[in-house]
Amino acid sequence: MPFNYKTGNSFLHKMPAWCKILFIPLFNVFIFKSHFYIAVLFLVLQFILCCYLHFTLKEQLKDFSPIIFYAVLLYSTGFIARWISAYFSSEEFYRQMYLSVKYAAAVNFKNAETAVLLLKLFCIIQSASLVFRTSTSLQIREGVGTIEGAVRKFLPVSKKNTFTNMLSLFICFIPMVFKNWNQCKRAWFARKGRSGIKMYAALFPVFFSVGIKQAYNAARAVAVREG
Repeated sequence: MPFNYKTGNSFLHKMPAWCKILFIPLFNVFIFKSHFYIAVLFLVLQFILCCYLHFTLKEQLKDFSPIIFYAVLLYSTGFIARWISAYFSSEEFYRQMYLSVKYAAAVNFKNAETAVLLLKLFCIIQSASLVFRTSTSLQIREGVGTIEGAVRKFLPVSKKNTFTNMLSLFICFIPMVFKNWNQCKRAWFARKGRSGIKMYAALFPVFFSVGIKQAYNAARAVAVREG
């Protein structure tokens, strides 16, 4: 399951959650500001680290699924836009399907900026995966609370943490979304349903309903514990 905690006794599992939470935004900024080769280097190093932590290739690919869908959407929309532009606008390609498709594919898939952006996003998602797979929901919440408590010591505000619950619920909701969707699909296929438009039309209302209910119950549980 994507971004799901995996038990272990590695140094990354033992590292305080607040350190890993602070690391993600700093690492993201560094990757986006760095050269293409730096992103490639960290992508390889993180892959080696994932293998060392016994994360299977299937688990790693599942964590990459949002970026894979985004990459498909990005390239497909770019291809369609360039094909339509070439097919209807240029005299050279006007009404020539093969030439316009060939031109659109060549321009679209040779776009270096898109490839670099996707590579950096893969690297960032990989680092987020390492945090989620080596930290429990409770550890993430305590880590956020530690950070907020430290910040409040230097600000002229109340010393009681009020932001922790909202942020930790938001962070922990990410793996919950993937879990709910996988459960919906398993239930659909268990009833011998087939993958297609009909499946998405039937599952999306259930998916959103379950997610909203879980978020409401989690928020109430936190409010009861604080009250």
